[in-house]
Amino acid sequence: MRIRIVRHDPFGQADGLTPEILAACHPAWAQGVEMMRGRGGFVEEAGASGLHCLASAGMPGTDGGGPRLTVCGPCGSALDVAWNLIRAGDMAPWDVVLAVSQRGGRGQMRRAWESPPGNVYAAIAWPAGVPGPESLLPVFVGYLLAEYLSGKGVAASFKWPNDLLAGEKKVGGTLLEERGGRVLAGVGINLSSAPGKENLRPDHAFPAGSLAEFGHFPGPVPFTVELVKFLQTCYHDCVTATCSFPPVARIERRLAFFGREVLVREGGSDVYMARVLGLAEDGGLRLMRRVDGTNRECVIHSGGIAPPLT
Repeated sequence: MRIRIVRHDPFGQADGLTPEILAACHPAWAQGVEMMRGRGGFVEEAGASGLHCLASAGMPGTDGGGPRLTVCGPCGSALDVAWNLIRAGDMAPWDVVLAVSQRGGRGQMRRAWESPPGNVYAAIAWPAGVPGPESLLPVFVGYLLAEYLSGKGVAASFKWPNDLLAGEKKVGGTLLEERGGRVLAGVGINLSSAPGKENLRPDHAFPAGSLAEFGHFPGPVPFTVELVKFLQTCYHDCVTATCSFPPVARIERRLAFFGREVLVREGGSDVYMARVLGLAEDGGLRLMRRVDGTNRECVIHSGGIAPPLT
């Protein structure tokens, strides 16, 4: 994967970077800079979008082949930087923007996403053409992230619709955005730090955690490079080769609370208990709910779930 550092963003979205600034912002980023320097250093590059970059000269793919990882300085959000690159024709499928930090990171329902340096704040350009219901794609992405962490020895699952859990802590989340036929997968993962309880919303379902609590993980650059390779391979094996999403029964293996009682929040004031039955074919959450003394199956497509109150 080719890696480039944005020295100047003509769209005014991201602060400029140099290897020295990047290395000084967090020890995890210093590790990434040393990795890039050890593979050939940096060369000047002018992108089609007008970005002025330093490209890692010795990384695989510097001949122009393969995905690119664009590292940008503090910005509104990695998603905003990526949309600018797409409009400028400078972001192909599987290219990724990785932000050092975000001033306006966003999660589900436009909630703010705390984004200090040291974690992963990425926007991945997803391939065009969804071989099935578009509403299943966010669930599929959550499943793939949980699969990736599970392969690293972390007891990971995804909480419908878009939270990433490790044990009983939230360590990340996803947000998919579609514009003009292009899809970006926003991925936030707490590598080295997590928000304190005082920074979580009052109705948060889980305490926040970081992967540092579950073992040693590389810094944002090597972590993201490996993650995107995993996603690309799995997408080819699971989707491209079969022209379909994998069966929901397979995705359900990483679904948090499968078969368990949960507290469901659907809408502003509609809160009730239900048992998670699994996933609908379109990515909705299948529930068994007791209504007027009768158990009834239902499917929800918005809202959230949490452990029962104790």
